[in-house]
Amino acid sequence: MSESRTGVLSRAVWVRAVLLCLLPAVAACAFSGTERRAWKDYDGPGAEHFLREEMVDLEILGDFGEPTNRAFRNFNHFFTVALVDPLYRGYRWVLPEAVRNSIGRLGRNLAYPKRLVNNLLQGRFAGAGTETLRFLINTTVGIVGLFDPASGLLELEPSEASFSQTFDKWGWDGSQYLVVPILDRGSDRDTPAALLDMAFNPGALAPGLSLLLKVDREGARLDDYRRLYRTCYDPYAFLHIIFQLGQGGENRAFKYEAQKCSEAETIKEIFFRPKDEDFASACEDDEVLIAATAKQLPYSYILQPEPAPIVFILPGLGGHRDSEASLALMEMVHRHGFSAAAISSTMCCEFMESAATVAVPGYGPCDAADVHAALDAICKQLQEEHPGRITRKGLLGLSLGGYHALLIAAAAQAPGNALMDFDRYVAVSPPVSLRSSIAELDECFHAPEQAAPGDRAAQRAWANETGMKVLRLVAQGVPAADPIPLSALEARFVIGLYYRLQLMFVIHCSQSRHDLGVLQTDLGSIIRGPSYEEIFDYSFLEYLYAFVLPYYAKEKGQVSGPEELIRKASLTDCERLLRKNKKVRLFANEDDILLAEADRAWLRKLQAHFFPDGGHTGNLWRTEVQERIMEELSDLAPGK
Repeated sequence: MSESRTGVLSRAVWVRAVLLCLLPAVAACAFSGTERRAWKDYDGPGAEHFLREEMVDLEILGDFGEPTNRAFRNFNHFFTVALVDPLYRGYRWVLPEAVRNSIGRLGRNLAYPKRLVNNLLQGRFAGAGTETLRFLINTTVGIVGLFDPASGLLELEPSEASFSQTFDKWGWDGSQYLVVPILDRGSDRDTPAALLDMAFNPGALAPGLSLLLKVDREGARLDDYRRLYRTCYDPYAFLHIIFQLGQGGENRAFKYEAQKCSEAETIKEIFFRPKDEDFASACEDDEVLIAATAKQLPYSYILQPEPAPIVFILPGLGGHRDSEASLALMEMVHRHGFSAAAISSTMCCEFMESAATVAVPGYGPCDAADVHAALDAICKQLQEEHPGRITRKGLLGLSLGGYHALLIAAAAQAPGNALMDFDRYVAVSPPVSLRSSIAELDECFHAPEQAAPGDRAAQRAWANETGMKVLRLVAQGVPAADPIPLSALEARFVIGLYYRLQLMFVIHCSQSRHDLGVLQTDLGSIIRGPSYEEIFDYSFLEYLYAFVLPYYAKEKGQVSGPEELIRKASLTDCERLLRKNKKVRLFANEDDILLAEADRAWLRKLQAHFFPDGGHTGNLWRTEVQERIMEELSDLAPGK
C-alpha cells in the first residue's frame, strides 16, 4: 500500500534553508591537526601514491554525554511530531498567512527586554537605542507589535542580541554539546543562556502565549525538520554538526566576496527545487521486494491520470529520493506529461540497507547492476498495480545517477541481459573517470592549504571562518539569480567538505552492515562520535583503496588491483557498448569541476550536448536547461 507524502519546503523557508540543505558539512568548522590512525591490516597495492596527510581534521564540539543527548533528542523529536506538528497544521489551517505573520512580529516585539539587556551588556549602546525606538514605535503605531512600521516606514534595522552572544563576547566558549528537553540543542554555554533569554522575554513567561509563539516560530521550520528525519542517515549527528557551525560566529562581521567561478556555479544546484510547493504531497511512497536481498526497497512515484510513459529518476552521490533535486526532476518530467518514479542513490543508506548486494558502494559495475535490478522490480510492480498506465520507459540520472544510467545502458547491449531495457537513457553531468572525479573532490576539501600554505593554525582559522560565513548566508538567504557570495577557494572548500561528510555517513553505514576490519574504533549505535572522527580522516581515494579495492579484489575476486578497478569503473571502459546504444543522450557543462579535459573530449565523441557554464549540475534551476533536457525525452510521449 502506498501513502501520501507530507508537503515540501515553502519557498520562504526554503530560501533561508537552501544553503543549509546543501552545506551541512560546513558545520564542521573547528579543526585540529591530529595524526591519522593507521589502517588495520591494509596493504592495498599502489596506495602510497594516493595517501596524503590530512591538513583539515574534524573536531566537533565535545559530546561526552552522547547517550543522554541522543535520548533527549529522541524525546524532543517525539514532542515535535506529536504536539508541535499537529498544532501548527491546525494553526496554519485556521489562521491566514497575514495573521500568522502578525503573531510572529508580536512575539519578536515582546522579546524587547532580552535584546535591550544584551545590547547593553555587549556595549552596543547604539543597538540598544535602536531597539528601544523600534519597541516604542511598534508598540504604539504598530499596535503592540502586530505590525512593524519601524522597519517598513522608518527603515530602522533590528539589532539582534541574546545571552549566548553576550557570553561568547565575554569569552565563555561552550565546550560540550548539550541537548535538553524542549529547549533542544545547545552547549554548556547556550543552555543557561536560553533560560536567561526566556526570563527576559515576557512572551515566554505566559504559558498559553509561550506555546502559541513556539508553534508559530518552530512551525515554519517543520517541513525542513521532517525532511531531515526522512532523508538523513543520522539526524542527531547532522544537527550536532550544524550547531557546531555557529560556534564563535555570533559577534563576527564577515566580508563576502562574490566571485564568478565554476565552484560557485556548482553550489547553485541548491536552487533546483520543485516549482510547486505541494508537489511532494501529490507523490506516493511504496516499497518493492528486492529478490537478491529479500528486503523491501522504498521508492517514490507519481502517475499521470491517463496512460503515459514513465521516467525513472536516479539522484546524485548520497542523494535521497526525497531530496529537493530528486523531487525537482520528478516534477520536471511530470509537468511535461510523463509519470515519474525515483529511488535513492547507491551511496544513500536507504539503498545500501535494502537493495545493495555488496558490502561497500563505489564500484560502478556492481552498483549499477543493483540499481538495474531494483528498477526492473519497481517497473513490474507498478505495471501490475496500475495496468495499462505505463507505456514507454525512460531513465534519467543526475551526476552519479547519470553515471549509473550509462552503465545500465551499456549493460543493456551486452549479451544475456535479462533485465528491462529503457526506451531512452539520459545522463546529466555524469563523472567519466573515477580517478579524476574523486581526486578533484579531495582537492576541494584541501582548499585551506591554498588559503594559508604551510600554516596549519591559519588553515584551521580560515576553515572556521568559512563555516561561520555560510551560517550567516543560511540566515540571510541568497536569491537564485544572484552570485553566491563566496570566493572560488571558499566555494571549493564548501563542496569538498559537503562530500566528505557524505562519505563519512557512507562508510559508517557500510561498515555497520559488513565490517571489513579497517576501522580502529567501535562503530556503536548510541556512541558514534569517536568512529565519526576516525572515518572523517578518509578521503575518497583512501576510501577506494582501504575499503572498495580490498573488498572487490580479495572477497569478490572481481579485480586484480587498483588499475583494473579504476579502469572498469570508468565510463571509457564501456565506450563500445555505449556507442551501440542509440537511445543514449548526454548532457554536460563546459566548466564541470569533476571533468578533466580528456573526459570532456570523450563526452564529445559520444555526441554529448555541452552547456557553456553551470559547474557540476549548478545550472539545473534554469528553465532553458530543463527544457533542453526534456527535448530528448519528448519523443517517448504518445503520438511521437
